[in-house]
Amino acid sequence: MFTKILVPLDGSERAERAILVAARIARASSASILLVRVVEIPGEYPTHFAEPPLTNEHEATKEATDYLNQVAQSKDLTGFEVKTEVLFGAPAAMLLEATKTSHADLIVMCSHGYTGFKRWMLGSVADKMARHTPVPVLILREHGPAPLTPIMVSPVPLRALVPLDGSELSEEALEPTVQMLMTLAPDTAKELHLLRVVDLPAIAGVGKSQAHLTASIIAEAEKEAMDYVVALTHRLQKEIPESSQITISAAVVVDTDVAAAIIKGAEAGGKPDEGGYHGYHLIGMATHGRGALPRWMLGSITERVLHHTNLPLLVVRPGKMVQSEPEKVDVDTDKLHTEAEKGDFPEFPAIL
Repeated sequence: MFTKILVPLDGSERAERAILVAARIARASSASILLVRVVEIPGEYPTHFAEPPLTNEHEATKEATDYLNQVAQSKDLTGFEVKTEVLFGAPAAMLLEATKTSHADLIVMCSHGYTGFKRWMLGSVADKMARHTPVPVLILREHGPAPLTPIMVSPVPLRALVPLDGSELSEEALEPTVQMLMTLAPDTAKELHLLRVVDLPAIAGVGKSQAHLTASIIAEAEKEAMDYVVALTHRLQKEIPESSQITISAAVVVDTDVAAAIIKGAEAGGKPDEGGYHGYHLIGMATHGRGALPRWMLGSITERVLHHTNLPLLVVRPGKMVQSEPEKVDVDTDKLHTEAEKGDFPEFPAIL
């Protein structure tokens, strides 16, 4: 079970949407909550790409402290331990440091997205947390459905979808997702759906036998993928206690756009209920992958899902990735801006 939950806040109602979900998890697992407000210091970002940060550290500290104390005393956070912390610096770097020093084992936060060049230059705090944090991050979407708490009183099972690519790294999302299901709905039915997306190239054959080879290759890939998810389903059914009330299902989809297939399966898949909901309540994904130019050109599956789904996303960094993670996580945006103006684009760090 989770023992300490970190909730980043920036003073907005959007960020505060994470509080109800964090409180639900804390009550179910007897965890404590750490509310963190990061005040940006001058010079972290080019002034023409971001609002000017507060320059008076004393006033900024008092304002942030008063805000966090007010939130900590709200009725939603009564009944368990709540601590607060104000930090100065780049938000993502400070939050990652706070995660390590506080020994938090879960982050719950709400994400909002920049678009176009501004987002590419500055990035999103949620993006950086998902790429580099050593613990699972539950990211709620700004314009997504209401937080997960209302479904606790619903007769509809809590449904989670976990996309897999056949690797052990992708399977590392399973245990945290099961843990999240059991924490959010300890006494009601739950569903865990395994989705294997087979991303074959559009043309698999050559010459006259092209169509035949394509069909045969797709059929072979589908069979191999189905054998994998069936075997994994049987393994999980043995590992997860029957008393957990978790039903496990699996499916295979062939699609060259993996992220789109995952989002479609999560938002439109599942069993319709009396309220007309046809999708899942949560996506759980492990992130591992490409670095430098290939990632910039092709994108990351997890990052694309994060940016385009409205569902809550639980992002898990595999243990091997965490152990090899470099200390520095923030790109020098001033240098990046200068090089971008000159047309020189530096190699991107290995992320997601």
